Amino acid sequence: MPRFLLLFLVLIALFNLSRVLREPRPDADRAMDFRTCYVGQAVLRAGQNPYDDATLKRGWQRIVQQENLTSRTQPGLPNLPFLYPPWAAALFGGTVGQLPYALAWPLWGALALLSLMLLGWLWPKILQSESGKQMQWWHFLLAALALKGTVPALLTGQPTFAALALGVGALAVGHRTACRYLPRLSSATETHDSTGIVFQNPSINPSAWPAVLAGVLLGFAAFKVTLLLPFAAWFMWKKQWLPLVVAAGIVALLSVVAWHWAGTPAELLPTYQHLVGQVRAQSFDPADPDYPLTQGMTLRVELGNVLEWLRPGSSAWHPVLHGALWLAAGLRLLWLRQRSAPLADWYLFLVLSTLTLLTTYHLYYDAVLLLALLAFAPTLSKPLRWLLLVLVLPLLLPLNGLALALGNPVALHFVYFLVPLGLLGVLVLLLTRPVRTFPNK
Repeated sequence: MPRFLLLFLVLIALFNLSRVLREPRPDADRAMDFRTCYVGQAVLRAGQNPYDDATLKRGWQRIVQQENLTSRTQPGLPNLPFLYPPWAAALFGGTVGQLPYALAWPLWGALALLSLMLLGWLWPKILQSESGKQMQWWHFLLAALALKGTVPALLTGQPTFAALALGVGALAVGHRTACRYLPRLSSATETHDSTGIVFQNPSINPSAWPAVLAGVLLGFAAFKVTLLLPFAAWFMWKKQWLPLVVAAGIVALLSVVAWHWAGTPAELLPTYQHLVGQVRAQSFDPADPDYPLTQGMTLRVELGNVLEWLRPGSSAWHPVLHGALWLAAGLRLLWLRQRSAPLADWYLFLVLSTLTLLTTYHLYYDAVLLLALLAFAPTLSKPLRWLLLVLVLPLLLPLNGLALALGNPVALHFVYFLVPLGLLGVLVLLLTRPVRTFPNK
C-alpha cells in the first residue's frame, strides 16, 4: 500500500477511534442494535411475537425490571424494530440469549471487535491463495476502521461484523485456506486389522468435510440475511452445492426451533411482512418535515435512496431498476466468463458485494463487505487508482457531519447521497477492469 494512502487511512482511523473517548459511558441503552436482537429472542422464547412493536417494548421493560437496569430509550419503532428472520432469533436465543443482558452486551461488543480482527486476518489468506501475492492483515483492519460507519457500529453492537466473519470464514474454507486439519481427517478414516493392513472407511469422504464446515458457517451467517447474497452467489457461481445445502439445513433447523418457541407461529410471517411495510413507508415519507433526512436515509447506501431523492414517489420502480442493474452486471460477468482465463473468485465476490449494497437495504457500516478493494486497487493503472480513491471517499469522510455543522442547508443535501453514487462508480470500474486467475499463479 502506498505510504500516502497508508498515512491517510491512519489519520482517518484515529479520528474515528476518537469517538470512543467522546461518547458517554456505555450503559444498557448504548448497544442498541444488539439490544434489539436480545429482546427479540427473549420475546420469542416467551412465546410472544417479536415483530409486534408493543410486545417488543414490553419485553424490554421486563428485562429492565428483572435485572434492575437503567434505561431511557426503547427498542422498536420508529428507529430499531426487530427485522431479523425467525431463525436469527433462534440463533441468538440458543447462544448469547442464555446470558443476562448486563453480561451479554459487553461480551457481544468484544465478539464484534474480534470478528473485525478475524476479517483482517482471513482476507489476506483468501487473496494470497489465489493470486500468490502476500498482503498485510493489518492493512485490512486499518481500512475497516477508516470506514466512517465501523466505529459507530461497533459501539452500538451491530451484528454485521459477526455475520461477515462467519461468511468470510465460509469463503476461506471454500478456498481450503482454513482446512489444514484435512490430512488428520483423512487419516481418521483409516482402520487397521490384526495383520496391519489398512482399510479405507468408505462411509466418510474427507473431501466433503470442508464443504460441510463452510455450509455450517454460512448457515449461521444467514441470521443477517441482507449480507448473505454475495456469499451464496459465490458458492453458486463455483457450483459448490453442498455448502448451500448444509446452510439451508442449518436455517431450517433454527427455524423449527423458532416456530417451536412461538406461541402463535402462524402470526410470525404476516406480522413480519407488516412491519417491513411500515419501515419502508417511513423511509420514503414526503410528509415528514425533515424528509429526506430522517429514518436512516442519511445512512443508507442503496441506489434507491438516490432515485427517491431525484424523483420523490419513485419507490415503486426501485425493484425494477435494481433488477435491471443486476441483469446488466450479470450479463457482463457471463460474457467475461466465456473469454480467456476464469475470473478471480475474490473479484467476483467484490462485484456481487457492490451490487448487493446498491440494490438492497443496507446502511453505511455494511461497506466492510468491500475490503477486497485493497486487492483490486493494485491491478489498476495509477490514474484509475486515484479515481477509485475518489469514489470511496464518501465512505471515509464524514460529509454528512460537515453538512450538519454548516446548518444543513438544502444546497448541501446532495452529500447524503454521494455514498451510493460512489458505489455505482466502483461497480462500473470493477466491470470494466476484470481480474482473472491465471494457471501459473
